Amino acid sequence: MPTVDAKRKAAEDRLVVYSAAEKKYCTALLEGFIARHPGIEIEFRDGISVALHERYLAELAAGEPEADVLWSSAMDLQMGLVLGGTALPYRSPEAHALPDGAVYRDTAYATTVEPLVTLINCERFDARIPAGSLAELTAALGSDLERFRDRLAAYDIERNGLGFLALLHESRRGADFDAFMRVLAACRPKVFGSNPALVEEVASGRSALGCHVLGSYALRAVRSNSSLAVAASNAPPLAVSRVAFISSRAPHPNAAKLFLDYLLSRDGQQRQLEAGLFPIRGERETGVPSEPDLVTPIRIDQGLGDLLDQQYRKKLLRRWQGALAGLTTSVEIPVTGGSQ
Repeated sequence: MPTVDAKRKAAEDRLVVYSAAEKKYCTALLEGFIARHPGIEIEFRDGISVALHERYLAELAAGEPEADVLWSSAMDLQMGLVLGGTALPYRSPEAHALPDGAVYRDTAYATTVEPLVTLINCERFDARIPAGSLAELTAALGSDLERFRDRLAAYDIERNGLGFLALLHESRRGADFDAFMRVLAACRPKVFGSNPALVEEVASGRSALGCHVLGSYALRAVRSNSSLAVAASNAPPLAVSRVAFISSRAPHPNAAKLFLDYLLSRDGQQRQLEAGLFPIRGERETGVPSEPDLVTPIRIDQGLGDLLDQQYRKKLLRRWQGALAGLTTSVEIPVTGGSQ
């Protein structure tokens, strides 16, 4: 394996990263990388996961690839690209420090493990009521549908890859999903393409609660607004990872390897912790469960094939569209496998 010095000498002087993590929260991370590799100019292009995914595919189709590294919490979209052969195999020297399930065949790496939580406005929702799991959320909303009609914020899963992933995974976990979709239709949710917009909706009081909010955004909101809280729950939350891989057609592959190493390094992980991004290795004192035994993580080394089934995904999307239209019956999706 090449040494760091050897890789640094081989590295190009430019790097392009496509990231679903907002740049303003990654400043310290980028500064740390630049300090370690001052000869590399980094262009950090952030955006909504689906838009970045589509841009990357369009560039590949046009034969004009620009991205060196893709980094996103839309795990299914990321792994779809990896399984489709668009990732460059690379064994990072930092891989040994990662937990089980965080590396897929030396092509994709989980850099964080971040819980999805229900964010509540305590002036609109009783903080004593559990609403973290799908079953708890269904029970809470179903107890007073009139009260929560037009007061539930959710992702627009057609625009937000994380939202699609969360709903997709929940649909595979158990019978609670059917009841949730019925309640969802009755509540007429307001949908948003990004975490900031969803969080702002709850913070404003226009909605009483928002579901499947990334823990980093939820915690920032709670710390800055005393009327907000993470909903209580008696079940471990679903957790997603920001998955990173190097494009197989990266214009700057050696610089990309250095960036991936830094994401996984102790210093890179510490800077992600400081940014509230729930690093996958090391100590995490965040205020929201993220340790492996306190969350239900989606692993990248197994089970994602089911989530990439195109027919199943199309059925889920049609069912979601039916729920938004207020329909309580829609295309049926069989529940298979998975643990609670």
